[in-house]
Amino acid sequence: MINVTYLYMLLSSIVVAFVMFLFFNFKSNKSNISNKLLLKNLLESFDLELPEELKHLENSSTDPQKFP
Repeated sequence: MINVTYLYMLLSSIVVAFVMFLFFNFKSNKSNISNKLLLKNLLESFDLELPEELKHLENSSTDPQKFP
């Protein structure tokens, strides 16, 4: 017969794994546009060349270089 301690540990680990699965699958995901804006800002901060797809995105933050 299975020892009660091992059964308790097995069921506890299954519950923890299930909660982690739910957390990672149902957490609020950022939109694709938001991720692209973050990538664009990161590449600009490192003075790297932007791909064409990112050059056409509008930056929602006010850029001090655009306003003299």
